[in-house]
Amino acid sequence: MIALTVSDALDADTAVLRISEILKRSSSLGVPDAICIRNDTFSPEPFSSMTELIGKLWTGTIILESDDPASIMKAAITVMDRSPVIIGANSNNLEQFATAASMFGCPLCVSSEDLEELFDLAQKAKDLGVSEVLIDPMMRNMKQCLEACTDIKRVSEQMPELSSKVVVRTWSGEYAMTMATVSLLIDDSVIIVDDLDRDCCETLSRLLASLR
Repeated sequence: MIALTVSDALDADTAVLRISEILKRSSSLGVPDAICIRNDTFSPEPFSSMTELIGKLWTGTIILESDDPASIMKAAITVMDRSPVIIGANSNNLEQFATAASMFGCPLCVSSEDLEELFDLAQKAKDLGVSEVLIDPMMRNMKQCLEACTDIKRVSEQMPELSSKVVVRTWSGEYAMTMATVSLLIDDSVIIVDDLDRDCCETLSRLLASLR
């Protein structure tokens, strides 16, 4: 899965234009196949409003990204029939996020830079009733991306019960496309990119077609 982001700080007209551009790329290339809504305002109301707007215009996967459980709950209600992926859970708020994910039947992504803690959080989320758990090793650059994805792949092969999709959060442009390519070639990944031009989307579309 490859997602492009939409910030809840955008005004309605700019947001519609942004979504329209994403729709054009998705319809012609198949990439992206998800939209990640970022809670950049740190407020529940604009996050919820943006989620509701995107839910009406976008039929693909929706990802909700926020550190605030209250914002997640308010936004998830507007697209509860779509089972959005929830991102924002960590060691400090796991129970609250797990409650929200369980309530709406949503996949939950847990985040940690420490792989041992990451797998532990994933197991705790499952124990708390989350049906599908994704893991985010919080990679900051290509070196971390290669090392973390490789280590996670090895752990998953040795202990299949710990296997989870890996979330790769990156920025934009060719560097982001390269990180996405490495991640997809190594493991089953969900790539969240701030933005990619049409050429980058086309390249990733061809890669995905070869992998699928």
